[in-house]
Amino acid sequence: MKKKTDGGHAIPGGDLEGMGQEEGREMPEGVESQTGYCHFCGQGGVVHTMIGWCQDEVNEAVTCRCQCEEAKKYAESKERVQKAKSRIEELFSSTAEKPIDQGVVNIMSRAVDAIEEKAMKGITIDVGQGIKARVSRMAKGSIKVERTEMVKASFEE
Repeated sequence: MKKKTDGGHAIPGGDLEGMGQEEGREMPEGVESQTGYCHFCGQGGVVHTMIGWCQDEVNEAVTCRCQCEEAKKYAESKERVQKAKSRIEELFSSTAEKPIDQGVVNIMSRAVDAIEEKAMKGITIDVGQGIKARVSRMAKGSIKVERTEMVKASFEE
């Protein structure tokens, strides 16, 4: 049996029941549904968030899920920056095998933002003790994070 929505579109009865169940499904404690809008095209969307998210955070989440071209580029950019910063933490911060000063890690993380915004192409930091840290934009737009450790052996006889 098919039922009609007020828009005149036919929806199979089973799908309509499924929609009702989805909508009426209980949310885990501390989670709520909120409506936000894409920063670029204005399309609305519903996201499940932790209680207490402000409207800007909800709009940001909806923007990152929107299918308009600008939102897709924006989401890809955010993901690229997040991955580069995670890699910096992995290679250089206190959890790394040979950590470096946290101030240098912070500089590198800020450099990722400048590289993504195309304010600079890259940065190389000589940390000392034969360690160099480099963050740079590659030809295809990805961000490369690199740690180089020089081991020098010299003998004189």
